[in-house]
Amino acid sequence: MCFADRGFVFLSMPKAGSTVLQRHFARHAMILFRQPPGMKHMSASTFESVLAPWLEQYGHPRPSYETTCLVRHPIDRAVSWWKYRARPEAAGQPNYTGDWSFAEFADRLVGGEVTLGTSSNFVTDAQGRVIVDRLWRYEHLDAMTAWMSDRLGIDRPVLEPTNVSPAREGEVDAATRARLQEFFARDLEVYERAG
Repeated sequence: MCFADRGFVFLSMPKAGSTVLQRHFARHAMILFRQPPGMKHMSASTFESVLAPWLEQYGHPRPSYETTCLVRHPIDRAVSWWKYRARPEAAGQPNYTGDWSFAEFADRLVGGEVTLGTSSNFVTDAQGRVIVDRLWRYEHLDAMTAWMSDRLGIDRPVLEPTNVSPAREGEVDAATRARLQEFFARDLEVYERAG
């Protein structure tokens, strides 16, 4: 969601609360991408190379606004993907996880059989530098909502859960957590930087 006229652009990282924010703030956006997913979930590097120059052409130079996004703890994000891919309408799809325990999903993820976009890739440039100006932790969604509302000069909306994954037992045992923490080391660094 682009609010360059109000000083910021929100980048929608997948599985990190973007749908609920879009539901409440979309009507205030100058530009809104809903589809295809590759545009809705445009990474920071894609934004900087594609959309930022376009905005500059139309009177919004890059220094006049900041980019921001929500960052979710990578293990929580992986659990969310595992649940999301288990929903009944995903049955029969190549990435369906309804028949896997989370430990099996994690093993396949670490082994490269399952691929997920990473938050570190989403917020960094080709050299691995974080290029998003303001990162918020997923669990600080209320603080980000207040910040966005203040920037837009509107009342803070009451957020209601949106795009919720099916309920599913997703306990992460110690061994699985340790493997994932090693696998997601760069994502954990990004998460630690977020406010």
